Amino acid sequence: MRKSLLAACAVVLLSAGWGETGQAAEDAIPVGVIANLTGTDVQSSLDMVHGAQAAADKINASGGIKGDKIKVIVEDSEYRPAAGIEAATKLFDVNKVSAVLVFGGSSVTLPIAEMAQPAGKIVLNTSASSAKLGDYPGTLYSTLPLDDIVGAQLGDYVAKEGVHTAVFIVPNNTFGTGLMDKAAAAFTAHGGKVLKEIAYSEGQPDYRADLQAVQRLKPDAIIGAGYGDDTRTVFRAARELGINAPWYVAYPSIFAVEDPKWMEGRLMGLDNGGLDSPLAKTLSLQATKQYGAAPRPNYYYAYDAMTLLGLAIEKEGTTAADIKKGLPEAVKGYQGATGSIDWDARGQRINPPMDYFVFRNGALQPAPAP
Repeated sequence: MRKSLLAACAVVLLSAGWGETGQAAEDAIPVGVIANLTGTDVQSSLDMVHGAQAAADKINASGGIKGDKIKVIVEDSEYRPAAGIEAATKLFDVNKVSAVLVFGGSSVTLPIAEMAQPAGKIVLNTSASSAKLGDYPGTLYSTLPLDDIVGAQLGDYVAKEGVHTAVFIVPNNTFGTGLMDKAAAAFTAHGGKVLKEIAYSEGQPDYRADLQAVQRLKPDAIIGAGYGDDTRTVFRAARELGINAPWYVAYPSIFAVEDPKWMEGRLMGLDNGGLDSPLAKTLSLQATKQYGAAPRPNYYYAYDAMTLLGLAIEKEGTTAADIKKGLPEAVKGYQGATGSIDWDARGQRINPPMDYFVFRNGALQPAPAP
């Protein structure tokens, strides 16, 4: 397995145009990409690298930026905060990049932003979603909407569905509780009543003790967040306890359904949208032809990040101060692979396109917006 991962990384490095040292050519504009080439969720990370490279290739094919081409320099974060910091330090100090694109969870992206801020560097976030990422205005810009935005839209959605009472069930971490706070505020603002908020400890073999309160309270609906095996275990506990309330969740695609028949029509939710644009469809076809499979969403978020970076550099210049000045202008009226992008004063995406889903016939199916 290790050998195959290293081989995959070698392909990425070659496709990104590295030399053996990873140094950019003197007549090129170096841009850093930090991705977990080893560790967790490698394929999504490779897709992110490919998306960034696709945007750089398009810029370079059109003559570059005032004659200078973009040189993508990729470093491995291993999906570890310490390795992410090491990668960023190398890119900033050795390769002299002004900006980096980062793929990784908030545990990787936040420390990079923390060290980039006093150094006066720019971070473009393509995958992390913690609301705390908004604490670095002028340093960190996101093409992916953060959990506070998605949480608020989830609360609005549930209220518009006619739900009056709800129980929240989320993992007890920054992702779960942060999203819950925003969703609960939006839900109650519409007159909804939160009967209970349950934040469970991850990795338990059984969650019936946590869900017994739901059984007693009999809410109209359950509002949730989660991912992977824990969600499967939570669903099993709900089924065994006879809890038949519908589930409204954020990012349903990362939930693991335990019993498809029981879940039929019971799981609904919203996820980041905008990937049905003509540009996204064209990029998907190109990537499928080049890499043998349709890319994951991070491909498109990275494509937009690199394109916006290129526009900012073209408008203002290559220093971090130039890019900081140029990015808010570059995003105005921008129509990208993930749809239109609007930023607030912090450089965080607002009013993002959202897709809605319901679980039917054994899979998530598109559903109409409320």
